[in-house]
Amino acid sequence: MDMKHAVCSSQPAVIRQSVVLTRAEIRGILSGLIAGIPEKSITGPPFCIFNFITSVQKGYDITLGVPVRSDSDCGVEMPVMMPEMEILSRVHRGEPEKLRETAAAVFGYADRLGVISDEFYREVYLDETHPDGPGIEVQFVVHNWSRKLTQAIDTVLGASVREWLMQGSGEGMGIEAGVSRRFEWVKAMLARLDEVADKDMKYDILSRCAHVFPSNQVAKLAAVFRDARSQTGDSLQAVDAVIAFMNEDPGWTEGGIRRERTIYFSKNPRDPKAHNAATTELERRQAACFCPIVRSCMDQEMPVDFCYCGSGWLRQQWEGAIGWPVTIDIVRSVLRGDDRCEFAVHLPEDLS
Repeated sequence: MDMKHAVCSSQPAVIRQSVVLTRAEIRGILSGLIAGIPEKSITGPPFCIFNFITSVQKGYDITLGVPVRSDSDCGVEMPVMMPEMEILSRVHRGEPEKLRETAAAVFGYADRLGVISDEFYREVYLDETHPDGPGIEVQFVVHNWSRKLTQAIDTVLGASVREWLMQGSGEGMGIEAGVSRRFEWVKAMLARLDEVADKDMKYDILSRCAHVFPSNQVAKLAAVFRDARSQTGDSLQAVDAVIAFMNEDPGWTEGGIRRERTIYFSKNPRDPKAHNAATTELERRQAACFCPIVRSCMDQEMPVDFCYCGSGWLRQQWEGAIGWPVTIDIVRSVLRGDDRCEFAVHLPEDLS
């Protein structure tokens, strides 16, 4: 497969908005953005980021951008530096209607390698005026789990033990390592982590490795919490308002259930149809799990602590919402033989 692996970064002028109806609207908005930028300031082809986690129900929630020189007066608002991205990509040529097939091939390739994406994917429009020419580059944006793990170890335990804990990561966690080798490296790393970290430390480290939840979505939760608390003066009632909002807004599948100062959140299966149709416990657990490393090696005894990574999704939401640290326990896990994962988010006693 003509797949490319690369690391890219750019200084783009960007706009963000929801697009309804057709892809032609994306091209129109990009044309307007480009028209407002001096040609000498543009350093590369335009792109579109499709955001997966969104409250938008109709159309696409997108970020459109054009790379520009950082020292230029590009005629629009101050350019925003996009973060460095590690990508797997493939160029689509021919009919736009078949672009979905190219995207499916890229995502399928990543899944077979046990690589997960961040919560968006990107298209780069190399030359839209010639459909049979350079085409559209479909980019799977890699969630760099090992880099986040390295940063988390430095933060929680310090750099002195990092090299020992991360030994072999270059080979074991490289893009081409494959699912089995990636699984074995993570399992061995967790065994080493057991020697130097207690339960709270392991939670703190692994939860920092989770997908990055979109900041604009977290800001909505924080606004709901602030408004509800200002009206009632009761932080727990404000937490309930956040849960109600999450249950109603399409940006979240569900908001959990609060009992006293603990919120219980049960993850819906990754593949609900396969989960319901499963004829064995193993099939049901595989259909529930979102992690391709675990899903492919479900019966090979990955430590349950690995699910603290999944708890980081909730940690970002709730710490962002209330502005206080939370702790999270694993209540149920597919790694324990359960048919799905459930977490308990513990709110601080002094939440005010």
